[in-house]
Amino acid sequence: MSFLRPSIWRSSPMQMVQLFVQIEAAHDTVDELGKLGLIQFLDDNEHVNLFQRNFVNEVKRCDEMEKKLKFFEEQIRKEPKLQRLLPDNMLTVVDDDSQMDELEGRFDELESELKQVNANQETLQRNYNELIQLRHVLTKDSVFFQENPNLIEGDGHEHSARSPLLAEQQNVSEVAKQGVKLGFITGVMSTDKMPQFQRSLWRTTRGNNYVKDARIEEEIIDPQTGEETSKTVFIVFFQGERLQQKIKKICESFGANIYDCPDNSFERSNLLQKVTVRITDLYEVLQRSKDHKRQTLAGIVPKLYSWKKKVVLEKSIYHTMNLFDYDVGRKCLIAKGWTPKDKIEEIQLALRTATTRSGALVPSVLSIIKTEESPPTHFETNKYTSSFQEIVNAYGIAHYREVNPAVLTIVTFPFLFGVMFGDVGHGFLLLLSSLGLIALEKKLAGKKLNELIQMPFDGRYVLFLMSLFSIYVGFIYNECFSIPMNIFGSQYTNQNENSTTAAVYEYVHTDRVYPIGVDPLWKGSPNELVYYNSFKMKLSIIFGVVQMSVGICFSLLNYLNQKGPIKIVNILTQFIPQMIFLWAIFGYMSVLIVLKWVYPYRDHGIDPPFILPTIIAMFLSPGGTPEVQYFSGQGVIQTVLLLLALISIPVMLVIKPLFMKKFHFDEVERKKLGYHEEEHDDEALYTGHHGEEFEMGEVFVHQVIHTIEFILGAVSNTASYLRLWALSLAHSELSSVFYERILIAQVEGGNGFMAFIGFGAWLGASVAVLLLMESLSAFLHALRLHWVEFQNKFYIGDGVRFIPYSAARILSGSQDDE
Repeated sequence: MSFLRPSIWRSSPMQMVQLFVQIEAAHDTVDELGKLGLIQFLDDNEHVNLFQRNFVNEVKRCDEMEKKLKFFEEQIRKEPKLQRLLPDNMLTVVDDDSQMDELEGRFDELESELKQVNANQETLQRNYNELIQLRHVLTKDSVFFQENPNLIEGDGHEHSARSPLLAEQQNVSEVAKQGVKLGFITGVMSTDKMPQFQRSLWRTTRGNNYVKDARIEEEIIDPQTGEETSKTVFIVFFQGERLQQKIKKICESFGANIYDCPDNSFERSNLLQKVTVRITDLYEVLQRSKDHKRQTLAGIVPKLYSWKKKVVLEKSIYHTMNLFDYDVGRKCLIAKGWTPKDKIEEIQLALRTATTRSGALVPSVLSIIKTEESPPTHFETNKYTSSFQEIVNAYGIAHYREVNPAVLTIVTFPFLFGVMFGDVGHGFLLLLSSLGLIALEKKLAGKKLNELIQMPFDGRYVLFLMSLFSIYVGFIYNECFSIPMNIFGSQYTNQNENSTTAAVYEYVHTDRVYPIGVDPLWKGSPNELVYYNSFKMKLSIIFGVVQMSVGICFSLLNYLNQKGPIKIVNILTQFIPQMIFLWAIFGYMSVLIVLKWVYPYRDHGIDPPFILPTIIAMFLSPGGTPEVQYFSGQGVIQTVLLLLALISIPVMLVIKPLFMKKFHFDEVERKKLGYHEEEHDDEALYTGHHGEEFEMGEVFVHQVIHTIEFILGAVSNTASYLRLWALSLAHSELSSVFYERILIAQVEGGNGFMAFIGFGAWLGASVAVLLLMESLSAFLHALRLHWVEFQNKFYIGDGVRFIPYSAARILSGSQDDE
């Protein structure tokens, strides 16, 4: 089975390789290797400053070209019709065969042309805006002066500057009629600044001003941003030269455009006609400028992402070549990197292809390097398994050749989610959501999505399995939107036909039970909560013990992958005592749970014994015989299990440090005798003291911490699995409350409209609280159970991810900065 490939259970075997590449073939070689995406290059120039490396000028050149391309794209995205023609990503576009020198010259020409067009267009737009604003000033002021014909006429009579114009008169027209000649300033400013502008005028002039404003209905285009802005025409009346200077300064501080408006209507009319003609002419020039810019950008659109793809790849190639060491004598580049062992032949084929493509006379050479460095971790995944692998990787990357917990997580993660979220109805809605994301897979793949959409889309197959297990467990719980499903007919009947409480039930057929899951009549019975709590609590303990046991078995797989005597020591002093300790206590408790379920105590006239007092008595009264036993010899077996659990503690605590001390002294003796076997190197690597001075105290303290962590963890982790019961109970109770208090309460009211409203409220509450919030809570708790309770039994998670140089990853934007 392909599922059981070694690359699934353990990371792919890696090999460090060294490449000798001629200078003239280096570019094509990196390009071909990038297409494969099978080698992670190491930096052989760590001691060299980034700005002093061999190909830094080429990288800078690509940076400048990227800036120009970004400028082109920004200009295109300002045109909605052209923006729709851009592709979703660079992976789907055709490669551009142009040379970099040719592209660089082309980019310079286009950039210069577009910047010149933008500068001209900005000037034209600014002039056009000023004319539009002047037209509105003339129009609005003419209307205002027609309504107040005496405003700018008077005999020059002085008016007190210390008292407000409007404090003594009802309006400014009355002031003008008394012979006071008023000056005025008119202009245009942003609408949102007008309130503050008027307050500033009032404070500065002490009320000796009169402001009239009117909003320009026509939107004004900002020449710099291209966005529409709201403008307002204003006219300020005042008296005296000193106030005129103050008001002008205030207008300038608020960014207002001040216009000279003639005093009489005839001059205003003539000026308005001239402005209208100039606006028409300037509009035509402005439109021709915009059309020219659109034509230029339309020629860029089909090629933009092809150019961008080429420049991005060129930059990545030269950046990768900066990692290589330059051999001056051989005139070649020397590269080192990690690659999967089974992919070396593909790399050699790519090297030959690159040599032929570049026309180099000397072929590139690949050599194998032996090293003690820890290789990076690489698991082969596909679109179905990658999400589960990322769930594990989010906790920590697996150590090289460490057993991969994602293999089991593919099943256990959605299953434990289903235990907490078990409901056929809610699971079905979740299934529809996941199927919708899967159906849109081809359409959405590769696109830049909103983060709230990207996360569920990436985990669409996780959601799919979560929904299936939710439906499955929902059948076990017999719940569909908290309603029991009487599919096969209940196996209980009311013993008292005259009773309306239905408090006591008996079997219809003593030899039959409900075919699958819980009998529907348990829902709504007086002891419903007691029954469900007992069932789910015990089930949670069993699931926890089984999963933790599998975790300990995975540690055995890790030990079997070790070399030397330390393999046997870890099996004897870690795996076996840990398994004994877990099953002597919590495994025994799980066995009692199953026995209590399957043995018919009631048929024998016996009340079933309680499990918790039995376990407590096992520790407080070892050897004692309870009144009601689960099986004969229970007291003796409990004593034996307790002794095994106690004996396993010193075995885990003491024996391994003593063996490690013996291994160290044996190693020292072998060195004195003048030989050192290869297998003992491997042994030293696994004991963690290769080339280091052995400290017995440190080793013992480490073992004490590890042992205490396991013993306390066995207790706390088992209790932690009770969250399966708690979240399942919360989900069921919330679902019941929404159904009974929101939906049924309105339906029973007899009002059809309120029933419709109640259904909408129930559906909204179910989706918002249960399908979104509750599912997220169950997801996080399932994550916790896998990261902590399961993986801490075997998973080190201190590895390094394998990040090969890959053109596809770079183009998709997922290439790590490292």
